[in-house]
Amino acid sequence: MNEPKAELSCREAARLMSLRQDTNLTPAEQEDLKEHLYQCLGCRRFEEQLAFLRTLAGRYARGEA
Repeated sequence: MNEPKAELSCREAARLMSLRQDTNLTPAEQEDLKEHLYQCLGCRRFEEQLAFLRTLAGRYARGEA
C-alpha cells in the first residue's frame, strides 16, 4: 500500500523557494511546493517578497538602482 506523503512544512517550502532561485527543482519538489503554496498565504507572500528582492538585486547589479 502507498503511505500518504507528509505535507510540506513552511520551513521546507521556504527552502525550496530559495533553492528554486538557483537551480531546477525535481518534479516531485515542484508539485509539493505548488500544493503548499496553494494552501499557505504566508508562503505565497514570502514567494512574492523573494521575487521582489531578486528584481531589486538584478537592477542593482546592472547599475539601475
